[in-house]
Amino acid sequence: MGHEEELTPEQVDVGVSPLRGSLRRTWTDFCATSSIHGLRYTRDEDTNRIVHFVWLLISLVMFSCAVAMAHTFYVDFRSNPTRMNVESDYTPVSSLYFPPVTICPEVLFNMQKSKQFLATLRLPQGADVAGILRQLHIFYGFMLDDERFADQDIEQMEAVLSLNNLSLEQLVDHLRWDCREILYRCRYHGKIVDCSDLFQLSKTFFGNCCSFNLRQQGLNFTGQRAVGGLGSGLSVILRYQDANYDPLQSYSYGVKLLIQETNAFPSAHAVAKFVAFNTEVFAALRPEETFCSAAVKALAIEERNCVFGNEFHLRYFPDYVYPNCELNCRVTNMVKFCGCHTYFFDFNRTSDRICSFRDIPCLVDNFASIITRERSTQCYCPLTCEHFDYDVQISNFPLHPDMPVVDPFYSGIAENDGILHVFINSISYRRIRQDLLSNMVTLVSNLGSAFSLFVGMSMLSVVEILYYFSVILRKNYVQECRARRKMLQRGTKCALPKTSYAHKTPKKSVFIIHK
Repeated sequence: MGHEEELTPEQVDVGVSPLRGSLRRTWTDFCATSSIHGLRYTRDEDTNRIVHFVWLLISLVMFSCAVAMAHTFYVDFRSNPTRMNVESDYTPVSSLYFPPVTICPEVLFNMQKSKQFLATLRLPQGADVAGILRQLHIFYGFMLDDERFADQDIEQMEAVLSLNNLSLEQLVDHLRWDCREILYRCRYHGKIVDCSDLFQLSKTFFGNCCSFNLRQQGLNFTGQRAVGGLGSGLSVILRYQDANYDPLQSYSYGVKLLIQETNAFPSAHAVAKFVAFNTEVFAALRPEETFCSAAVKALAIEERNCVFGNEFHLRYFPDYVYPNCELNCRVTNMVKFCGCHTYFFDFNRTSDRICSFRDIPCLVDNFASIITRERSTQCYCPLTCEHFDYDVQISNFPLHPDMPVVDPFYSGIAENDGILHVFINSISYRRIRQDLLSNMVTLVSNLGSAFSLFVGMSMLSVVEILYYFSVILRKNYVQECRARRKMLQRGTKCALPKTSYAHKTPKKSVFIIHK
């Protein structure tokens, strides 16, 4: 390229500064030898300026496209760094806990037991047991906003508590169902066992229910392992032991079945199914586990867009899972708007007051805000990185109590009983691994492909640019200055005015003679 040759006076443009002249020569050399496509045509001496301009425009457009595609790759890398891959469809279910099973009666209280207990209490003047029994539906005001209750009814229920020196929770404990009043017979892993050995009274969004294998504060977690197949599942005969139960008044004759994660609070976020009496119901479960690779665990929370249980703490619940976070938000809004939370959310984790009957109007009036229908009352609840999902398929058949059977589990069944079978329908389950969609190597490869596609650049081209505009530019600048000094030493300097050079207008030369 002749970088070491001396410049002749004809190659020196004294109308510009030495730096600008050396930049122009460096750019011309770079375009002539660069591996970047199209640049050499912008300085081709065999074509005119129009061709130069067209090729310069094409090069700029291609470079802009490369930058746009590289930006797209980078944004995708930052916003969606992970992907889901099926790790295995044949992981043995024996490595899992049996999914928690929660059974909730369709009515909050055992009416027969409630009637007997209320008969032992001092009642307000003008009230009787039958009237108080009819007022028990006021408890739905702690959960829903379907009905507004008269102040007279609220004060009457408050009077029952004050006259008998009872708290709201104490009253509920005397009225609620016990598990033995719902569960008649249980079988697990093919063996008939006492239901009290499997089920425990739990707190749920639907009041007090009976739960199996649920990890909840105040309960003894049984940690029962899963085994695939109907014969190794959980079977329960359901029977309401309540002579005063009226299915017409309750608009239902059956129980709720809730399936959720082990650490989740049973609520509307669980998989909920209705189990009717006079039927035999088969609930086939298909679990699916999502877990993270070590590379995903190493990412920041903002990059993986999910959290692990120890990274996000809740005020009202000990374990972080997404449903608990939503419920934690609900309890927070209760305390914010009404200064209390409902009795079934009380785990003695805070000193917040438990709502009384007088708080029901506030709960009903602010129901939309409490359940986060309004954006201003919503909370930040990130997804959990590792969790279990359960697909529940229900099959039910009419129950015939008089049908002869050999299985002792079916002995003694009566009319209006319900039979529930909960089982995992396979000996294996699916595990899904959350892994990195792309790493830094993939990102660099994508960026290289974008610039290679549009302008033919590579990492060597970047080195080439740095080389020309550092080493070669410095050499050209030194040659430019040396040539100008030699022209001055000869005694003559051609000083063309900038205006005449720029507009190519013929002017008389001005010679300065140095003696």
